[in-house]
Amino acid sequence: MPCWAQFAVRIERLLRSRQASFSHSIIDVLRRLPALRRLPITLAVASILAACGSDTPTETTALAGSYRATTFRVTPSGQSAIDVLAQAGTLTLTVGADNATSGSLTVPASVSGGTALTASMAGTAVRTGNTVRFQQSADTFVRDLVWTVSNNALTVADQAAGSARFTITLARQ
Repeated sequence: MPCWAQFAVRIERLLRSRQASFSHSIIDVLRRLPALRRLPITLAVASILAACGSDTPTETTALAGSYRATTFRVTPSGQSAIDVLAQAGTLTLTVGADNATSGSLTVPASVSGGTALTASMAGTAVRTGNTVRFQQSADTFVRDLVWTVSNNALTVADQAAGSARFTITLARQ
């Protein structure tokens, strides 16, 4: 039973356990109060209901959309952080309504250690709550990371994949 329903049942039981005139007197008093005096009571009840949460997970932020890296730092083991965007690297990703993905990853040779990397982001996004993982045929760090979903971005904060750590923000376009 959802929390709000449990709250309503408890209130109903409380009112039934009292005399009928008592419950009617509360309702009468609330009806007679000016709207500004009812506001704190209304807010208190709303806060209680909001604190209850939900019995089923909800995905309030739609994942579908086009994203572009606005932060893209890699820290190879034992080295300093490298700003991939400043080195002309890119990461773009589009997630369809069916969670199919497309896009591209470009990591210049100056970052990858000798050979430039270009990879397709074709695959599928798998969302669990407020995180998403990418299932892709291209073997890149993108599929090894757990991304956090927010209103307008997908983010990774100092996560390890292979022998490096990644901090990436993909902003919704």
